[in-house]
Amino acid sequence: MMYEAMQSGEDVDPLPGYVPPRESAASNPALAERYPLNVISPKSHGFLNSCYANEPHKIRGQGEQFVLISPKDAAARSIREGDPVRVFNDRGDFEGLARVTDDVGEGVIVATLGYWRSLNRSDGSVNSISSAEFCGLGRAPTFSDNLVQVARVN
Repeated sequence: MMYEAMQSGEDVDPLPGYVPPRESAASNPALAERYPLNVISPKSHGFLNSCYANEPHKIRGQGEQFVLISPKDAAARSIREGDPVRVFNDRGDFEGLARVTDDVGEGVIVATLGYWRSLNRSDGSVNSISSAEFCGLGRAPTFSDNLVQVARVN
């Protein structure tokens, strides 16, 4: 949270340890029944951050919002390369174009941060599906601890 006053103040264990995700098939099987895919949302290559995502030359360089999905997950949802898809959970949704690729593993999708809701296909962005929960260290956001479902847009 950047500001000392916003920190929780608990002691930090000097030895790193594994903390399982809150949203996964193992930690929350009921949620994973409805939303079986984990979304990873890294920074985009074309936008330094979202304040530049409305610049036409930056949008041309980055392209439209896309969603990387494995061939097996795509086939199970009748999604083909270039299809418009909707990514959603109970918190919200956004749309992008499917990129079917072996670059992501089964059960995982990738959609980059930075796109403006007002310039997106569905008035949503990857932030729409993100949890407001903090991680256990430094009250940091939990961008990649979110389960979602993906469906082809007809």
